[in-house]
Amino acid sequence: MTVSHSTKTPLMRSLAEALGRIDPALERRALLAILIAAAAVRLAMAPVVASKLGYLPDVLSYRTIAEELLASGRITNHAAMPGYPIVVLLSGGGGLGQLLADVALSVLSVWCVARMARDLTGDALSGLVAAAIWAVYPMSIFYAVVGLTETLFVTLVLLGFYGYQRAHYSWGSVAMVAAILTRPAVELLAPILVLCFALLVHRQSVGRALRHLGLLAAIYVALMSPWWWHNYQLYGQFVRLNLGGGLVLYSGNHPGNRDGGGVDVSIDVPGYYEAKGPMERDRLLRDAAWRFIAESPRRFAELAGLKFVRLWKPWPHAADYSGSAMATVAAASYLPVLALAVAGAIGGARRHWRQLVPIALFIGFLTAVHMVTIGSLRYRFPMEPFLVIVAAAPAAWLLRRMARLVGGRRP
Repeated sequence: MTVSHSTKTPLMRSLAEALGRIDPALERRALLAILIAAAAVRLAMAPVVASKLGYLPDVLSYRTIAEELLASGRITNHAAMPGYPIVVLLSGGGGLGQLLADVALSVLSVWCVARMARDLTGDALSGLVAAAIWAVYPMSIFYAVVGLTETLFVTLVLLGFYGYQRAHYSWGSVAMVAAILTRPAVELLAPILVLCFALLVHRQSVGRALRHLGLLAAIYVALMSPWWWHNYQLYGQFVRLNLGGGLVLYSGNHPGNRDGGGVDVSIDVPGYYEAKGPMERDRLLRDAAWRFIAESPRRFAELAGLKFVRLWKPWPHAADYSGSAMATVAAASYLPVLALAVAGAIGGARRHWRQLVPIALFIGFLTAVHMVTIGSLRYRFPMEPFLVIVAAAPAAWLLRRMARLVGGRRP
């Protein structure tokens, strides 16, 4: 079959030229179309996901916490942070309001991915490609409609990164502290990111970097203080985050952990069930985990390796999902992005290495955290938009290359 020189080829040549130089007005219209499509596909998939999975236990627990918060102003789930339950509460306590809030947050994450990729590469097409990938990325759609903390956490982290990338340290730090109030995984990383962006990316003086760090500290205290007061009233003493850290650490580091997961765990710690309260139980679990690590360093290293594999493998580890269509979709979307991200990191190492360092820090830090605690595909999700951002440049190059090849075809 021949390709018409009079119709197809000029059209593709025009497309190749358009991809080569995208004016700001076209970029804005294209991004708006992608955002609208992202919202539409999430709303369309919501009933499909609900019919397949129903309501997961964690989903119901967040709604219960929101109801408790409304009724008493307290959160008695000792492992919970207040960020997502507050979103559930403000959006109506569940149902359509919660779905619309999560979809809006997910669409905002698409915008963040687009702008961060655009800033990283200086290329409008790369930003649009990144947005398009994240708009239809299966895990992004899944977490946008299932009712878990992931979408809120990821969007807040992206907003924090984007603020720091634009040297807007005030609202960047507000977003990052809000992310800590959702899931505390980035608490230790936040000050490192501030220093990295100030000193390395923006090449500011040490004095200015320390002022940005002081700003982060002030915002941290201001936003965390209500939670600290809540915890003091609940426990009678200062609790900085929550009382889930001991369980998470023990889940990944105890003699019964055979496959590196640790998501489901039966607790076998002397005195645990006789402990006086949640703080004592949390301390017992932490002590037991650190004792296991100190007494069995070789097994700890083996488990860390297994968790790394579970975290980064293309498909879910659980037997219920490993052979399913969900596993196929997850692998088919993740592997090309991972390959392109590796190519983007290598190709951009010379020109954009300063901008890539914070992303590498984030991915490396979260990977290390989950190699020590719990390894699961779910915990990789916050890193995946950053893979898409780095993958955008080689993906845009491939798109331009394909358009040029087709545009230059002769009958």
